[in-house]
Amino acid sequence: MQSNNNHRLSSRLLPSLAVLPLAVAAASVSAETLEERVARLETALAEKEAAAVTGTKGNTQYSFGGYIKLDAMVSQYSGGERATSSVGDDFLVPSVIPVGGESGDAHFDMQAKHSRIWFKTSTQTDAGVISTHIEMDFGVNQIGDERISNSSVNRIRHAYVNWQYDDNSSLLAGQSWSTFFNVGTLPETLDFVGPVGTAFERQAQLRWTHGVGNGNSVMLAIENPSSGLNGGASGATGGGDFDNNSLPDLVARYNGKAGNMSYSAAFMLREVAYKENFTNNLAQPIEGDESEMGYALSLAAKWQLGQDDVKAQLNAGNALGRYLGLQSYRDGFIESNGDIELLDTVGGYVAYRHFWAPKWRSSFVLSASETDNPNDAPAGTAKAYRSVHANLLYSPIAALTLGGEWIYGEKEVEGTINGDDSGDLNRLQFSAKYVF
Repeated sequence: MQSNNNHRLSSRLLPSLAVLPLAVAAASVSAETLEERVARLETALAEKEAAAVTGTKGNTQYSFGGYIKLDAMVSQYSGGERATSSVGDDFLVPSVIPVGGESGDAHFDMQAKHSRIWFKTSTQTDAGVISTHIEMDFGVNQIGDERISNSSVNRIRHAYVNWQYDDNSSLLAGQSWSTFFNVGTLPETLDFVGPVGTAFERQAQLRWTHGVGNGNSVMLAIENPSSGLNGGASGATGGGDFDNNSLPDLVARYNGKAGNMSYSAAFMLREVAYKENFTNNLAQPIEGDESEMGYALSLAAKWQLGQDDVKAQLNAGNALGRYLGLQSYRDGFIESNGDIELLDTVGGYVAYRHFWAPKWRSSFVLSASETDNPNDAPAGTAKAYRSVHANLLYSPIAALTLGGEWIYGEKEVEGTINGDDSGDLNRLQFSAKYVF
């Protein structure tokens, strides 16, 4: 079954994102290597890494660094109280914005769990340069009690080896940013993730990168698969054995430059699969063992305007699913007969960063996403998100950033919940970050 809501999808969302292709066509910075793009994200708030602890052991050069970051936030939801100890208290998670409740009180939270450390090596060998990168932070997995310890578990962010076997080619193996996601176009926000329409994923992969001249390059990767679906034994929330993929996610990407613009175009082919026995909403037993092949496309660009810059991203396809906005939407629906219906989804953002003075800057980010749910999707199923970020940042030195940011997030659902079809979040965030 295919839903017939394409007109609604295009007419409501695409006009708001019409400027994105223009930004992609008009924009760019000098081309960067993979390592440079990764380094840029790790120091995104200052975009300049402070001097790290470095040394040499034999043919191996090593470095150690990271940053300390304090976040203080005042948050208020229009559609009810937030879940206690929700990850949505730490950063904007679109899917956890409540809908259908009474406006909650403002909540104040402070945490330092997004501080991080990293260790890197680079070794010159007869076979080429072999580099490694391992990195962790303390976000998401809180194990302590705020009344006593405020403890958080360290988690792996990156762990990979990169073999530069000739001047133009390299092979990366391990966990890093998905090849589908151009991290160099992520806006500078105090919020940990940023706009609701961004692709965002780190996972295990094997990636080949090859330079094709003039700073341009192609990437091919196989990456860890995982499927998430609405329906089945666990109803509209998904669940069960929805990680039954037999094929990896396949990603191809081209990185290019044109004048003051750098850009990328990525294409992904992925299997969405599940294996589960359940009883459907018609009380019929279903022996589900299904898979569907889907696709996604991502266009991203950065346009340098003197010291200022414009960044944009546009993502679309029927298998965006978990890759978009921290799994804002599932990959698809399990129909009453057990078949999988993939969801046409689109999302993106435009961000402008302006330097008021050498030590003062601001970023302004507009973002939106929407999915084409089937006509019989349960009330309360997410169908659209919107967000706004606006900040003022001050860096007395390159390694230190102080600032404040206003964050607005909105969730729109199918049907209504207690008479409401949407809920929103207003948040003021203040942060201090020191890179070492």
